[in-house]
Amino acid sequence: MASSNAIEGEMEETENSQENEEGETSASSSSLPLQLCYRDLPDYLQNCLMYCCILPDGISKGKLIRLLVAQGLIQEKAGHVMEDVAEENISELISQGMLQLKEQHSSVRTILQVPSPVRKFCVQQMEEGDVATFRAFVCSDITEQLAHLNNHQPTSLFLLRKNLSQDDGNWLKFNGANSLRVLDLERTKIKRLPDEVGDLISLIYLGLNHTDIEELPEGLGRLKALQTFDIRWCGHLTALPDQILNLVRLRHLKMYKNWFQNVHGVKLPPGIGGSFTNLLTLTGVHAGGGIAEELGNLIQLRRLGVMDVAEENIRELLASITKMPGLLSLSLESIHTFNEGKLVLLDSFSPPPFLQKLRLEGILEKLPSWFGSLERLTKLRLGFSHMPENQFSVLQLLPNLKNLCFWHAYDGKQLGKEFCSAGGFAKLEELTIASRVLEEWTELEEGALPSLKYLYVRNCLRLRMLPEGLQFLTTLQRMDLLPLLHDHAERLRPDGGEENYKISHIPMIRLMTTSMVEEAVKAQGEGCPGG
Repeated sequence: MASSNAIEGEMEETENSQENEEGETSASSSSLPLQLCYRDLPDYLQNCLMYCCILPDGISKGKLIRLLVAQGLIQEKAGHVMEDVAEENISELISQGMLQLKEQHSSVRTILQVPSPVRKFCVQQMEEGDVATFRAFVCSDITEQLAHLNNHQPTSLFLLRKNLSQDDGNWLKFNGANSLRVLDLERTKIKRLPDEVGDLISLIYLGLNHTDIEELPEGLGRLKALQTFDIRWCGHLTALPDQILNLVRLRHLKMYKNWFQNVHGVKLPPGIGGSFTNLLTLTGVHAGGGIAEELGNLIQLRRLGVMDVAEENIRELLASITKMPGLLSLSLESIHTFNEGKLVLLDSFSPPPFLQKLRLEGILEKLPSWFGSLERLTKLRLGFSHMPENQFSVLQLLPNLKNLCFWHAYDGKQLGKEFCSAGGFAKLEELTIASRVLEEWTELEEGALPSLKYLYVRNCLRLRMLPEGLQFLTTLQRMDLLPLLHDHAERLRPDGGEENYKISHIPMIRLMTTSMVEEAVKAQGEGCPGG
């Protein structure tokens, strides 16, 4: 690994290459043992692995779960949710070395990949006639592959970054198109779906993530089998039509908009409380228009993300959330988050008992009293909270918290040892701090943060001191300081920097000074046409 002795500039990333090397050694390098490992897998795991090998390298765990369910590769278990069974299958493949984590410390999502030897072996098996129970097809130019599609009639179709236009409407006119279970157009820049999409009566998964879709076809409501509809970061689509209410088998409705385009939550038509009773996931939904109250009917929800939360709908929204006993993940974003939007959290609210992930975006006057009851919480993000003083001491007592992000959550100039005492944050592995006003992080008690592996200090443009006691965090594997003041970088230098003793034990350090950032931005601007 890169060491702190190479502290000038941004550290060379070696993690990906190391993870690849670990993947090479974790899967057998000789074909015979790998073949035996593969043959020992039950049929359903063999099919899951084959499907993973066809998918593009590097896929989020959540997406893989939904795809495996949609393709029909998950065995049913009485009393078990299919997505949970899919997650068990993925965990088994990881334990067998057939799948591995590509990004082990990603604070956003878990990325999986098939080790190169395993992928090569599985592709060879398919080429030699080891027939899988699915027909998946991945292409970058579907208009040139229609003949192939006519012959093979895939059940999963993945398009890769193709700039489909409105004139390409015949790309869904191939034999067996109505047998498609999965259609993934992620990042294809398509602006309009052909009307023929409404004829895909077997479609279970429709992925439009990061496309330029601006409107949905009238035939959308005919997709009665649809279970996953992913329209995150989807063009300028701000509302879903009434036809969406016909999709009564929906389990995952994933929506999210880009703040920087001044587009917020997606508006849903009235009636979702009666139509979407099977929903497990609902994200990026606009809180207004009576939706906050209707959410109370979606008692099966496990993941909920609500945007445009305002004082006039927060009471109804929180009342609805209390009716979701199985909720695992909750995200609440105030209206106008970047423009001093206030998030009012009532002390009378009782959070769902199994809540594991919580994201709050918006100004908080104080942490509500129920924070201390979040004993199962593993991940917490407080964004743009702008709390005037340190009220976070209760967080260090949460027994299962592993990932904590303060993104402009604290407006104090100084962070002291009261932030974390000895033994505090017992299981915390990843800590992210961003603040435009923080100047000094003065002290950490010895014994604080005993499990911390990753420390990310981002956008702390005035920070000029790392805490005394940082040297005691012997579990730290990586620290990012992006950006930091030039004189601070000088004090951290390995060749005589007076503060280097605080960080010299950390195996990987990435830093970029403010002047380096300015130079990079300037160079990027000069390299752009017209820049």
